[in-house]
Amino acid sequence: MGDLQVAVYEHAIQKYARGRLIDLGCGNAPLAGIYRGVVDEYLWADWENSAHQRFDLDFEVNLNSPLPFKDRSFDTILLTDVLEHLAEPDLLFSELARMLKPGGHIIVGVPFLYYLHEEPHDHFRYTKFALAHFGLKHHVPPVEIIEAGGAFDVWSDLTGKLLGGFWRPLARIPYHGWMIAKLLPTIRRLNERAAWRFPLAYVAVYARPASAGR
Repeated sequence: MGDLQVAVYEHAIQKYARGRLIDLGCGNAPLAGIYRGVVDEYLWADWENSAHQRFDLDFEVNLNSPLPFKDRSFDTILLTDVLEHLAEPDLLFSELARMLKPGGHIIVGVPFLYYLHEEPHDHFRYTKFALAHFGLKHHVPPVEIIEAGGAFDVWSDLTGKLLGGFWRPLARIPYHGWMIAKLLPTIRRLNERAAWRFPLAYVAVYARPASAGR
């Protein structure tokens, strides 16, 4: 998870997370340092064969199947860089909506212009319109969908992944050049405009209305 994505996740967590949180598909819980200070309780859940497994999971779960949690049991549900790996995303979204308390939020992050990873469990790339559709379909409408990174960030990320191993030092040249170029207002604005069509990733936030039946 790159610094750019972490910054967008931090914005969403600081703004929306509260109460009882579950980090689904948590891997090694890279965002725990952010949400630990803003929620009352947090739980870790992941697939038992995850490539990024923690040894102190609270629950082992299969996110392609119904989940063992009560209705309306969480104020915040976090799903970061997981949805693209699920063969049955609609089933999971129905479960997320079922588990969310009225007034609660679901925070979902997905890559878009990104390489194949964790094959063969890399099934989908979602546009912001698909992400919005999931929420509307399952009665947890989106309140914010944020593009993370623009075309130049995508180029820098892909260059870094293509030039691995022996060539890794060369990959840092375009990366550092781009970091310097982003300090120029014109370049920064161009990249921000490009993010609408060429995002590296999305972070979507969904809400269950506080007036929903209890």
